[in-house]
Amino acid sequence: MYRTSIVFWPALWIIDALGCLLFFWKKFARMPEPKRILLIRLEHIGDVLLTTPALRALRKRYPQAQIDVLVRDFAAPVLQGNKNVDNVIVWNAPWLSKLGTHEQNTQAIVRKLRKDNYTIAIDCHGDPRNIWLANKVARYTVGFGCRGFGFLLNKAVAYRGHAIERNLALVKAIGAVAAGREMELRASTGKLPAGTWVCIAPGSGRKEKTWLNHRWAAVADKLIERHGVKIVFTGSAKESALAQDIISQMQHADKTLNLCGKTTLSRLAGVLRRCLLTLCPDSGTMHIARAVGMPLIGLFTAENAREWGYHEQKFQSISGKGAEAITVEQVLEKAAAILAKD
Repeated sequence: MYRTSIVFWPALWIIDALGCLLFFWKKFARMPEPKRILLIRLEHIGDVLLTTPALRALRKRYPQAQIDVLVRDFAAPVLQGNKNVDNVIVWNAPWLSKLGTHEQNTQAIVRKLRKDNYTIAIDCHGDPRNIWLANKVARYTVGFGCRGFGFLLNKAVAYRGHAIERNLALVKAIGAVAAGREMELRASTGKLPAGTWVCIAPGSGRKEKTWLNHRWAAVADKLIERHGVKIVFTGSAKESALAQDIISQMQHADKTLNLCGKTTLSRLAGVLRRCLLTLCPDSGTMHIARAVGMPLIGLFTAENAREWGYHEQKFQSISGKGAEAITVEQVLEKAAAILAKD
């Protein structure tokens, strides 16, 4: 089943059928000994973070191999100091032009990557353009065929399960066994004024993932009244106005702090470690909180929480078909349960 709009399925069926006839030999190619591995992860911060267990598995299985990762500029800090990665290569793909800045010519990046003579390229998204890129720069390719062009892959892996498990399945296809599901992220010291803090990170990469500002304000006020906490808002500089709008609707605005745009990624991780709880939509902040082991509640209004969320004792998800479907009391009830355990 293709993970694209159904209107594209007939064309993809035809393209893939012809491609399978022309490139059938790729499925029979023997995998070379991995000396240089390129992992392609050209999406958001959370997507890159979710690949870190797979990178750890690769390093354990192939300790002498060169392991490089191709990422967007704003996601590169996720891998800063990661001992399982040799080189972080920054490239903002033209087909993802809404993300990042300083786009580079596609042919230029192909020439650059070919110089490294990669043995294996692994695409973690399934985008046909990523698969094309992997096929151009490496002798052996692994990825998902869920959006078409799987015929260009030497090994096509089924796209199923949680995002962490999917990434681990990709590296398992070349012999790398999982070495734990925990994500890795360097956290700097996060400074907050004295007090007991709960973090609200209301922004997300897509508008349809965000919740309602007046409900965030209601949740923040009730948490302050019922649990005696203060609220710190985090996010990008562009999300500062979003946080400020929520604060303007609160009764206890004096017990808030707006840090949007004022933290690096590692400092944000440090701030979250100082908080009792993080509340956010499906976003990079949610995955950062999980990576540093701090309690969280992720609100899912668009994506599938089973694939991208968390369902553990301290790490919870709430799902609803659209922002209106998730209520203030649902969030407060889960928050109270988590805060009671602390």
